[in-house]
Amino acid sequence: MIKKTNLLSFALLLGIAFFAFSCGTKSDVDAFKEAKYSLSGINEVKLNGVNVLNKKRPEDFSLGEAALLFTAFSDNNLSAYSSLGLNVELDEANQERSMTVTKLKWQLLLDGKQTLSGIVDEPVELRHGLNTINVRTPIRIAEENGRPGYNNLLRLVTMLTKTDGTSRPDLVLQIKPTIQTSVGPVEVPSFINVRN
Repeated sequence: MIKKTNLLSFALLLGIAFFAFSCGTKSDVDAFKEAKYSLSGINEVKLNGVNVLNKKRPEDFSLGEAALLFTAFSDNNLSAYSSLGLNVELDEANQERSMTVTKLKWQLLLDGKQTLSGIVDEPVELRHGLNTINVRTPIRIAEENGRPGYNNLLRLVTMLTKTDGTSRPDLVLQIKPTIQTSVGPVEVPSFINVRN
């Protein structure tokens, strides 16, 4: 009888501890799910090793760079490296929290349609305020009829080079992080819009 009582007490204690960890996990996920995210700067962008941040016209690419990028685009095998400034605004009660993102799904929408997408598999530590993060990710171009969508890419490139904001299409970056918690990784249930 004493063994059964000890076992029952241990099981109850274990259940209370698990419940406490689960509540803490939900609180962590909610804090970062409800945060406001904004992109505060892009310091570097390389596509398949080619620095594209300083390219404004087709003439700015060498013949070798253009051939490399065209082949990668045709095969839908682009990879990107970026250094970004991501501002995270938590509410006052949660400003001391930090979050480790173990995986980050992202997508770029152009007029509400997915144009580019990818996954960042390197852990990133986020805190309240400005976070400088280095991102390596494959880039998938939304396909049309089984091929990379040239029209979407051309619209995106045209939009990024336009100076007239009135005729620009709507561009939205969305992220869906998987957060490391006390009970393991938890994926945020839906995509979060990142403001420009």
